[in-house]
Amino acid sequence: MKIVVLGDKDTVLGFRLAGVHETYSFEDTTHEIERVRNKIMELIEREDVGVILITERLAQRVEIPDVAFPIILQIPDKYGSLYGEEQLREIVRRAIGVEIKR
Repeated sequence: MKIVVLGDKDTVLGFRLAGVHETYSFEDTTHEIERVRNKIMELIEREDVGVILITERLAQRVEIPDVAFPIILQIPDKYGSLYGEEQLREIVRRAIGVEIKR
């Protein structure tokens, strides 16, 4: 199964350097947002895609379909998380049952 990354050019470049082979970069324009929607639908239909990583800022601009497979995860971009540290702690606490403290 493949991991696919959708995001801004800098975030995508980081994942390419980390070894992710299939990445797509998009700019924050109306035309590009329509391309993102189309790309997400295309990736969902493919059987070889297991995980789609999409930056939080990009995900805010498009409606993420509620599908069981592939797994679609929102990730921070080069500017950091939109949700803030406290919400990230809560997500980790719910996911693994451990509270992270400073």
